[in-house]
Parts: sequence; C-alpha cells; structure tokens
Amino acid sequence: MLLILRYLILFVTFVTCQEYVQPGNASCVSGAHIIVARGSLEPRGPGIIGAVAQQVLQRIPHSEMISLEYPAIYNPYQPSQMEGVAALSVMLAQYVTVCPKTKIILLGFSQGAHVIADVMCGASSIGFLPTKPSPSAMTNNIAAVVLMGDPSTTKGQPFHVGSSVGKGIFPRQKPEGCQCVSDKTVSFCDAGDPFCEAGGHDLRTHMNYVTAYGHVAVDYAVGMFHRT
Repeated sequence: MLLILRYLILFVTFVTCQEYVQPGNASCVSGAHIIVARGSLEPRGPGIIGAVAQQVLQRIPHSEMISLEYPAIYNPYQPSQMEGVAALSVMLAQYVTVCPKTKIILLGFSQGAHVIADVMCGASSIGFLPTKPSPSAMTNNIAAVVLMGDPSTTKGQPFHVGSSVGKGIFPRQKPEGCQCVSDKTVSFCDAGDPFCEAGGHDLRTHMNYVTAYGHVAVDYAVGMFHRT
C-alpha cells in the first residue's frame, strides 16, 4: 500500500487544475449544476474527473461547475472523507433550497466518489460515522450520479459498470440505502483497482477511468439530464 501511495503522490503532483467556485450571488442556471468531488491527494479543484465535467458543460448549455471543498487526505482517510460528506450535504441542502428547479449532476472520483455515495445512500461502511440516505426533497433534484473507483463499492449494486466482481475496501453494510438514486447512478470499477476492489494491486487501473470510461460517463450524465 505504501508503494501505491507513493505512486499516487507522484501522479497528482503533475495534475494541474483550476479551482471552480460559485459566486455567492450567482443566479440559478437553466442547465446543470455540476458538483465535482476530487480524489485523495489531488490538488484543490475538480481533479482528473473534471475532464468529464468539462465535456458535460460543453453539451448542456447554461450549465456551471463547482468543486467540493474538503481535505481529500489519504491518511487519515476517515476524517477527511467524513468532512467531505458533511460539506456536500450542506452544499446540496443550500442549493436545492435556493434553486429548487435546477438539475444537479454529481461526479466523484476515488475518495470523492465515496463522499458522494455516502451523501446519497447514507454512510454504512465500518469505521465511518453512520448517516441516513438523502431525502427525496434532495434526490429529486439529482439528474445523474457518476462514480469512478468508489472505495465503498458493494457487490450486487445494479449500477455497477466494469470488470470488477469484488467489493471495495470500505463496502457498504446497508447498500439498500442507494435505492433512492440507483436508477440515476453509474459506478465504474475495474478488476485490479486497489480501492474499489479490495485486494487489487494495479493503481494504473484506478487512475484510468476517465480515459477508459470518460465518454461513457459524459453520455450517461447528459442523457440522464435530458431524461429527468
């Protein structure tokens, strides 16, 4: 695992990204409000999954993107992830109150995917503070949820895409909490990923989702936006 961590640190030092912050007096958009949650150790901003968000922005006019502000620390992981859950929960509650008619797209990679999944499904992984699934008043505004390399991946989830047949390093104890968003969620996990497939050892697989599935993720998010 230390070797994986060193590789990940080296990778993210080469990732440059712009931080996207929504102005406090911004008006509600007629397109999609896209919230992006970066992965562990990525610099502040959208991270590598931001490339998916950029393509969605191009295909859905009058949309906007904002990056979730949270530590995204690898070690200790739990406090960082739980801080992200709290931050996203507040962000969504506030936005839905101000912009109840705007559709929201959630994009998360690695720890960011875990954050989004816990907010939507309720946290139920061992070692994490339990939370309840988001209420329908919030999930009704969610057009699409795109997860890549989610450490809370659980076997049998209907929205799983990829070659993995295992479970993540922090699998859900109550996967039924995801039912409220299962019909508008896609979660990518391939065999060998050391985070969404416990026992995996191929970090390249974990870092390759945008390259391998980015176009699929964009099509899914755009399609769900127009469907809902």
